[in-house]
Order: sequence, then C-alpha cells, then structure tokens
Amino acid sequence: MAETNLDDKLNELKFPKDPTIYKYNTKDFEYVDIIESSRHIVKEFLYKPLKIKMAVKTIRIPHNRYGDNESNEKLTRLKREINNFRQLSHHPNIVDFYGLCFNDGEVMICMELMDMSLYDLYLIVHDNNVVFPEKILGYITIQILEALGYYSLASTFVGTIAYWPPERFEKNDQPNTDVDVRYDVRSDIWSLGITLAETAYGSLPFLDENGHPIMRDNNRQENIVTIQNCIIKAKPDEIIQLCFGKTYSRDFVDFVNSCLQKYEKRPKYDKLRETEFYSRFIQKENVKQEDMANFIKQFEDNMDGVE
Repeated sequence: MAETNLDDKLNELKFPKDPTIYKYNTKDFEYVDIIESSRHIVKEFLYKPLKIKMAVKTIRIPHNRYGDNESNEKLTRLKREINNFRQLSHHPNIVDFYGLCFNDGEVMICMELMDMSLYDLYLIVHDNNVVFPEKILGYITIQILEALGYYSLASTFVGTIAYWPPERFEKNDQPNTDVDVRYDVRSDIWSLGITLAETAYGSLPFLDENGHPIMRDNNRQENIVTIQNCIIKAKPDEIIQLCFGKTYSRDFVDFVNSCLQKYEKRPKYDKLRETEFYSRFIQKENVKQEDMANFIKQFEDNMDGVE
C-alpha cells in the first residue's frame, strides 16, 4: 500500500460530535444496498458499532508498476478526489466525510448517507408534472457556489462524465504531465450550469440523433461516447431553448447561459457573484432551508424506496 502514497489517517473513521477514532474492521460493515453504479460503485452500509448508515464509494486502486502515463493519471485523480472529500466535508453544505479505508485493493471513501439526491428529487418533481421552482433552483445555486467558492478548488474536478466541460475532452499536448493541470474553477462552473439545466428539464440536456433525451447510464460504453460527443458539440443557446421556457426569469436563464460558455468566456465564481440572479437570491429572495424542506414535503408520498 505504500506505493499509493494516499496520505495519512488511513483505515480510521471519525464521526461528527464524537471524539472517538474508530479503526477500520470489515466485520463492522453490513451491506445494505447499491446506491449508484456509474464510474465507481456507491453502496449503502450499516456501521454496526454505532448503528449508523453510511454511503461508501469504492474505487479500484490503479497500479503503476511500469510507470505508464495512464495509470499515473488515474492515481493522481484518485488522490485529488480523496483530498477534495476531506476539504469539502467541513462545509455545512457538503456531506460529511467519515474516513478513508482500504479493502482488497480498493479505496473505500466513507461518507454521510443523504436522504435523497437532487437527481431523485427532480425525477419525482417532473414525474408529478410540476415545474421545478426557480426559487428552489436559486437556493441550490447559492449553496453550491458558496461551498465551492469558499474552498476555491481549482483544477480538481472529478466525477461523472456527463458533467465534464468540453475542454475536458480536448487533447492534452503536454506529455508526461497531469492532464488536469490546465483546468480551473471554470470546469466546475460548467458542471453547475449543466446541473441546473438538467434539473429544470428533468433529464440530461442532450438529445440523441432521434431527438430523445439521453439517459444517465455510465455503464454503457455507447452512452458514454454519445454524451461525450454531445458535450463537445454543445451550444448554450440550444441547451437554454431545450430546458427553459417562459416560466423562468431572464436573469436566471442568463446565469445558466454564462455557465455554459466556452472555457475562455466562462466566468469564475467572483463574476457569478456579480450577476443579477445571484444578487437577487442573496439580497431579496432569502430562501431558507425551511422553504426547501416544505417543497420536498409535497412529494413525500412519492419517496418510497428513495434513499
């Protein structure tokens, strides 16, 4: 394991408001269910000593025995993702990070289990033929910007391919370097724009050659290639036209449109904070957690089986 050099405090679990440090023991984990199966598997476990349910993301550790660039890049991304979890978990808008453990050649990233994801929520909302309210989208936007902007995690994005920006697929002309070094926070801004468009539309804002929405299925190679091609060819105006009708305000649509611009024209966090949309929700709308809770409560009857 020394070759991975994945930082210290391994095989230890630390929970909020509990000073005890718990040593990792595979017998303490009781499997419950698979939460997500995309690039990496996320499972739900019961941590038996405390009877706490948690989400565990498992990532196979890349071996770099022959010094090849691809393995080295994968290992670098893995280190980044782990460091991101550790840094961001201290923010109230980010799920808690409990610890990092090793088991049978895999990294186990142990974290707080969400009641539901934004993906689960928007599916329920759209299944009920309800327009996703702008004030809730505004609340979500502010929380994301405050969390990511607070830590300014430039050049550290990882995650599902559907949210990668177009520049992520451009050929790297700098051999023997970390392929992610030329990206900054504007990569996250693109991801935010796609997320807002997806939430308003009820599906990824990309259409296949037959005009049908592309599903989020990262286990299918043909789906990954299709999404990649859509992202490379993406035009902000077409995404805006597809996802936003007259229900949404001009300042919100302009905000999303700015997030989806080409890398050179895409704003960073400080510029987004100067937008009319951001100012409106910070100064006037004042949407609170209670408003979010009341909105979700409308759909409680549809949440059976949602974790």
